[in-house]
Amino acid sequence: MNKQAHKYLINIKPAAPKRNVFIKTHRNNEPIRPVIKNTQAPPYKIAKYLNKKLHNLICLPYTYNTKNSQKITEELKRTQINEQMKISILDIKDLYVNLAIQGIIRTTKFWQNKNINYSGLIKQTLYMLKTIMKQNYFQYNK
Repeated sequence: MNKQAHKYLINIKPAAPKRNVFIKTHRNNEPIRPVIKNTQAPPYKIAKYLNKKLHNLICLPYTYNTKNSQKITEELKRTQINEQMKISILDIKDLYVNLAIQGIIRTTKFWQNKNINYSGLIKQTLYMLKTIMKQNYFQYNK
């Protein structure tokens, strides 16, 4: 890692992530949606950096992701569908609390071993990933 990247990754004023609560006014009984803002958390910049690095280091096959239903609707309109094709659409709810940390680490290690020949780099990225994934805390009302 070069000096400039190292300097960028240091969070000068780290703080515990803040939990905010939003009311879902469009739903019956108006349930709440907790949102955690973690941009000031110590691992935030490291997580962003690692995410970019992993995208370059690991070439995952057959990855098709979308951020909203409008985008997937547009993509499906352009797709020629035949009898052999299967489409899976998942509406993931409460993803954050359901992350299987050991599964993510095992999967990352598998794809790194397939794509990277340098074991030192694999160990470093897995160590960073484990550290980031274990940062699981927030503050509410100070």
